[in-house]
Amino acid sequence: MKGIAIVGAGGFGREVAWLIEEINAVSPEWSLIGFLDDSATGSTIEGYPILGPIDDIAGLDQDVYLTCAIGDSRLRKRLVARLENTGHRFATLVHPSVQKSRYVVIGEGSTICAGTILTTNISIGKHCLLNLDCKVGHDSTLGDFTSCMPAVNIAGDVIIEEGCYFGLNACVINQKRVGEWSVIGAGAVVVKDIPAKSLAVGVPATPIKVLPD
Repeated sequence: MKGIAIVGAGGFGREVAWLIEEINAVSPEWSLIGFLDDSATGSTIEGYPILGPIDDIAGLDQDVYLTCAIGDSRLRKRLVARLENTGHRFATLVHPSVQKSRYVVIGEGSTICAGTILTTNISIGKHCLLNLDCKVGHDSTLGDFTSCMPAVNIAGDVIIEEGCYFGLNACVINQKRVGEWSVIGAGAVVVKDIPAKSLAVGVPATPIKVLPD
């Protein structure tokens, strides 16, 4: 079994630990050695050890994989850039319940949670997060560091550029583009293209703010 450490001991990090347990219940693959977190010590409420701050990665064996369990797209990118310099590989984690065709490509370091459905000819970039019960339709592309919270629904022929964040139950109709580093609010419905670095909310989703770099 391959050693793995989770970066981030918050709620989502602990959900990733459960995801790893679910993978191992079907086919043993990962040995979870613990968490790295700059603001937590001791152990999680489930009893998983917190190994220390993120800089303690220097003390881990080089063959230990990492997964960055941070929901915020921008913070996740900054942490991944920091971790890439260590030479450790990143785990790609897909829950056993995920339904996907053989024409789905998932990038290194991405996490696909329980109940998600990925149909056909879909490209998911590196270090993406698809939380519980997300759906992605045919011929869609999700750029690196995309974050989809539970029950996000992305239709077919959609292009999601790098770093976009979709709140709970947000959705995108067919043949739309969401520009890089945009945030789509919970429950919002994207029915027209969204410019880069926009905060868009409501039904239909309307940009209300330009986000800083």
